[in-house]
Amino acid sequence: MDTRHWLIFALGGLSLCITTWLACRWWYGRKLDTAYLRLDKTDKARLFSIQQTLQARKQIEALQKDVSSQQEALSKAQIEHKRSRHLESALKVTAEEEARVAALSRPAGHGFAETQPMA
Repeated sequence: MDTRHWLIFALGGLSLCITTWLACRWWYGRKLDTAYLRLDKTDKARLFSIQQTLQARKQIEALQKDVSSQQEALSKAQIEHKRSRHLESALKVTAEEEARVAALSRPAGHGFAETQPMA
């Protein structure tokens, strides 16, 4: 074989390699761009979900504080309600005793104190 043949084979192989390299670069470049876009999208979604999670945690913390303060206020209100019922019952008992004492200390309509037989 002649040198020209070797030169043609070499140039043909070189051009085939360059063409293959360009085709692969174009084909896989598109695939890589698509993969980068997907990765970027999932990264943004991950960051957004982290942000939402932090916001939800803050809201949960605020709600827990609110619930605990409401429970504390409820327990105080229950204690005050029990105290007021106790005081009302004590006032009722003292009012009944005062009425009983007033009824006993009232003079009889005929001028004599009421007496009761001894047992």
